[in-house]
Amino acid sequence: MMRVRSARLADLPGVAVVLEDSFNDKMRVIFGKQPEKTRLLLETIYTGPVRRGYDGVLVAEQDGRIVGTLLIEPMHHTTQENRTFVNIATRELGMPRVLMASFLLWLIGHEPEQGEAYISDVGVASDSQGQGFGQQLMVEAEQWARNRRRERLTLWVAASNECAIHVYEKAGMSIKETKTSWLTRLVFGIPRWYFMEKKLTGDGRS
Repeated sequence: MMRVRSARLADLPGVAVVLEDSFNDKMRVIFGKQPEKTRLLLETIYTGPVRRGYDGVLVAEQDGRIVGTLLIEPMHHTTQENRTFVNIATRELGMPRVLMASFLLWLIGHEPEQGEAYISDVGVASDSQGQGFGQQLMVEAEQWARNRRRERLTLWVAASNECAIHVYEKAGMSIKETKTSWLTRLVFGIPRWYFMEKKLTGDGRS
């Protein structure tokens, strides 16, 4: 049985496994080639907000296993949470790598505007893809945004990621902007990105 819900603390190891699996190439560039360290750092990023009750981290669960995840931003961190992450990251990676990771995360990040529900970290376990988990995560993310009176659903996606673009278009999103970046081409092999958007209204229609 499959369901989508907000993540609990106990789900975060599963969330980290899904993200490390789904974004393996990017994670190796950002955090290095040791998957266990990558999973620890991903779990740490989510722990503080989820512990404080942030419910914009969604998970797809099937028979008790986390098989998909999605983050709705902004997800804020306290000063102490940021300090904890830096301390753990420095211990695991060393300060030079932490500085590089921070720059790379900024490079592919996005600062949501007022009224914007920004979708990121959409991942489905490799052995569970093609079963509709990504689509259901998007449905729940839209409902989450509507319930909080957000005006639009947005995301950036690599222009080469045709499967993801298809999922987002099925969810009613459309391409509003295209950008090219020699930096992301150099670092991640991704030269071109699409900004996709779905405007939301309070009556359940886009």
